[in-house]
Amino acid sequence: MPCRRPSASDEEARPTTRRKRKMTEKFDAQYDVVVIGGGGSGLSAAVQAAKDGLTCAVLEKESQLGGSSAFAEGHAAFESDEQIKRGINVSKQEALNAYITYSHWRCDQAVVSRFVENAATTIKKMRDEEGAVYNDVTITAPDQPGELVTWHLVEGEIAHLLKLLEADARRRGVDIFLSTAASKILRDGSGKITGVIAKDADGEDVRLGAKAVVVATGGYAASPAMLNKYGKFKIGERIINAGGPGNTGDGLTMMKEIGAVENSNIGTMALFPLMRDKTVTSHVNNAGMQPYLWVNKYGRRFSDEAVGLNFGFAGDVTAGLPDAMYWCILDQNHIDKLVDKGNEVGLGIYVHNYEKLVNLPTELEADAADAKRTNVFKGGSIEELAGKIGVKPEVLRTEIDVYNGYARAGDDKKYHKDQKYLRPYEKGPFYAVKMETGIMVSIGAMKINDRMQAVDANGEGIPGLYCVGCDAGGLCSEAYQLTIPGTANGFALTSGWLAADDIAEKVKAGAL
Repeated sequence: MPCRRPSASDEEARPTTRRKRKMTEKFDAQYDVVVIGGGGSGLSAAVQAAKDGLTCAVLEKESQLGGSSAFAEGHAAFESDEQIKRGINVSKQEALNAYITYSHWRCDQAVVSRFVENAATTIKKMRDEEGAVYNDVTITAPDQPGELVTWHLVEGEIAHLLKLLEADARRRGVDIFLSTAASKILRDGSGKITGVIAKDADGEDVRLGAKAVVVATGGYAASPAMLNKYGKFKIGERIINAGGPGNTGDGLTMMKEIGAVENSNIGTMALFPLMRDKTVTSHVNNAGMQPYLWVNKYGRRFSDEAVGLNFGFAGDVTAGLPDAMYWCILDQNHIDKLVDKGNEVGLGIYVHNYEKLVNLPTELEADAADAKRTNVFKGGSIEELAGKIGVKPEVLRTEIDVYNGYARAGDDKKYHKDQKYLRPYEKGPFYAVKMETGIMVSIGAMKINDRMQAVDANGEGIPGLYCVGCDAGGLCSEAYQLTIPGTANGFALTSGWLAADDIAEKVKAGAL
C-alpha cells in the first residue's frame, strides 16, 4: 500500500500556502497518537493504539519500515508459555535480579520490572494476535557463563514479525508515511503535546495534530557525533554501523527541545567485533571472532580471547584498543579445524554455533589476494605476515612463541584462557584478519517512567510524550546485557504496546 498524505478534515481545512503557515494554524490531519519511527517499538505501539480504538499515524524517515529490529532474530521474555512448554524455567524474579546485578544497580528498577512483568504477554500478542510462530527458545553462546534461556526465535526472524505488524497496522487503519522525517514535536503553553511537524520526500512540511506522540526513532548508532558525545570511547568515525541507517538520534533531539531529559545510561551501546565491508554471514568475519590469538595494532596480545564468546564484551574490549581494532591470527591448522569440526562460537542465527566454516578457505584466499582489501593478509611465515600488517616482525614472533609455549603446556600463564582454546601456531600459511568495532544499536537514551512516558527535569511525566525502544533509558547500565539474549527487541516490542495502552487509558479518561 503506497504512502499517502493525510487528508484534511472538515474542521481543519488544509491551508492553501503551506510554506507560509504559522505555528498557530491548523494541522493537515488530526490523530489521537502519532508514532515517530517504524521499527519494532514503533509498530508495536501503532498496532496496539489501533486495537485500543485510537486513531494513529506512523512517520518513518526511511523508504521502508523496520529499523534495526529488521536485523534481529528473536526477543526476550520470562515465564512465557513458549518457555514453559519446552521445560525452560527462567523466572521473572531471576531475570529482574540479573538485570539489576549486571548493571551494578544502576538500571531503572521500575522500568526494568515493568518490562520483565510484561514480556511474556508480548509473546502471546505476537503469536496469537499477529500470527508469529516461535521455533525455539535458546541462548546465543553455549559456553557463555550465566546466560539465561530467554531468546525466543521467530520463524522468518524479526523481519517477518515486522511484516505481520505492518499488515495488521494497515488493516486497522493506521496511516503510515514513509520517507517522512519528523523534525519537531509541538507542545503548548499548558505543557501538553499537540502534534508533530515533519518533511515528506518532496521537502514539503507535513503537520499532524496529536494528543500523544510516541518517539521510537531507534537511538543514535548511525550518528558519529552522538557516538562521540555520549560514548566512552570517542570513536564515532571509526565505528561500523550494522543497524538501521536512520538511527541518527532525531528523537533525542526533538524530545530535549521540549524539556525531556537524558537518562544516565545514555552512552550504552551494543558493540561487537566486525570486519569492515563484510556481512555478518561471512565465514571470514566469524573466524575473526574465534577465541584464538588476538593482537593489537602493535602486534601484542592484550586479553583472554575467550571474551569473544560474548560478542558484547568483545565489542567493548575492541573499542578500547588503539584504533579500535585487533588482528585475529590463524594458521592452516586453525583453518582446518574451523572447516572440518566447526567454530567455537557463532553469531546469532547468521552463523550458527559449531557451524563448519566451509566457505572460509575460498573466502580467505580471495580476500588476501584482493589488493584493495586491507583487512585480510597472508604470509608464508610469521615474519612475512607481520610485515604485511605493519607490525614489527620480532614483536609478533615473540608473541607467537610465547603463546605456543602456553598452548603446548595447556596453561595460559598470562591471561589464563581455557586450555581448550589454546592451539599452537605451527603450520603455514598464516593469516591475519582485521576486526574493528561494530555497533548494532545504542541502548538507552532518554529518562522515562514505568508508563513509558518521557520525564522532565523534575522527574514528572510530560503529558502525551512517550519514549520506547532504543530511545528509552533505564534498561542497562554501562554495557548491553547479552547474558539475557533478546533484551533490546524484547523491550522494544513490549515498551511499544505498553505506551499505547497508557495513552488509550488517558485519552479515554480525558487526560490528554
